[in-house]
Amino acid sequence: MVEFVDRRGSDNEKWGGLQKYFGRDDILAFWVADMDFATPLGVQEALKKELSKRAFGYEEIGEEFYEAIVDWYKKRHDTVVEKEWIVPIPSVVSALNISAKLWGSDGVLIQPPVYEKFNKAIKLNGVKKVSNPLVKVDGIYKIEYPLPKASVALFCSPQNPTGRVWDKEELEAFAKEAREQDMVVVSDEIHSDIVYSKTHYPFINFYDKTVLLSAVNKTFNVAKFGGGYAIIPNEELRAEFKGFLESLHLNLSPTSAKILEAAYREEAWVDELIEVLEQNIEYIDKHLTPKIRRTRPEGTYLMWLDFSEFGLSDKELRAKMVNEAKLALNSGTNYGREGHQYMRFNFATSLELVKEAVERMNRVFGA
Repeated sequence: MVEFVDRRGSDNEKWGGLQKYFGRDDILAFWVADMDFATPLGVQEALKKELSKRAFGYEEIGEEFYEAIVDWYKKRHDTVVEKEWIVPIPSVVSALNISAKLWGSDGVLIQPPVYEKFNKAIKLNGVKKVSNPLVKVDGIYKIEYPLPKASVALFCSPQNPTGRVWDKEELEAFAKEAREQDMVVVSDEIHSDIVYSKTHYPFINFYDKTVLLSAVNKTFNVAKFGGGYAIIPNEELRAEFKGFLESLHLNLSPTSAKILEAAYREEAWVDELIEVLEQNIEYIDKHLTPKIRRTRPEGTYLMWLDFSEFGLSDKELRAKMVNEAKLALNSGTNYGREGHQYMRFNFATSLELVKEAVERMNRVFGA
C-alpha cells in the first residue's frame, strides 16, 4: 500500500530546507525530487534485518544484487542484462562525473532543459559543453538533428524536467547518430520505472557503447542511502569505468545493495504508486488554470510548468510563487537558460497537498 508521510518538521531537505533555500518555512514543498510516500514495507523489513545484525563490519555485495537487477530488467523492461555488464556505483551523479572525465575530452553533449547535475559534471571536470537544446513542437519536446560533434553524450531517459518518455524511433535515431560519431552515450534512466501510458526502452537495446545509469532511489524513495548501478555491455568501456572506480576506492554500500534487492521484489507496490501519481496528474490537468501551460508528463513524477503568459522575469516568478502562492517549486533556469519562465512541480505527494497547491497557483496566477 502506498502510504503518505507528512515530513514537515523533520530534517529532510525537501521540507527541512525551505528556510535555507526559499527564505521562509511557512510554504509547501514541491521541489526536491523525492516523494512524500513511505518506502515499501519489504524495504523497511530489509533495513530492520540489517540492524538486527548489531555489528556492522566489512561486507561484500552478494550475487543476489546482480540477480535482482537482471530479473527486474527482464520483467519490467523486457530487456536481457548479463550479470557481468553490471557495475555497482556510489551514485548516479558520481557516475555522470566519472563519465564526463573519462570520455569527455572532445566535448560532452547535453540537451537542455535537463537535469542540473549534467551541467555541473561538465563544469567540475573542465570539459567542453556541447549544447543541443530540445525543441518544442506542438507542446512536445523533441530531439533536434543532426547531433553536434562530441565524444560523449549525457542523455536523460525519461527526461527530467520535461517528463518525456522517448519513443522507440527517437531512441533509434539518437543511437544511429551516436554510432556514426563513435560517441559514448551515458543514459541516466533513474526515472525509468515511473512511466504512464508509454513504454520505456533501455538505451542498451539500441547501442553497444552505452553506459546505462540507474538506482532504486527515485522509485522506492530511498535516496538518503545513495547507491546505484551502471549497465555497460561494452567490455572496453566497462573496464575503463571499473578501473576509475577502483583507483579512487569508490564502492557501493552493502546496505544499499540489500535495499535494492528488497525493492526489486516490490513490483505490485510500483504498480500502485503509478496509479496514485496518475490520479494526481489527472487532478492537476483538470483543475490548474490554463494560463499555466503544461504538457502531461509521460513519465517521472515531475510536471514542467510554463509561466510565459505572465511576462515575468525568473526572479519575479520565483518571488511570486514563494511569497504570494507560498509554494516551493524548482526554478526552470536550474535546467538551463531554456527553462526561462518555467518551473518544475514535483507532484509525488498526497492528493490533498496537490489540491492545495493547485488552489494557491490558481489564486495567484489564474486571475
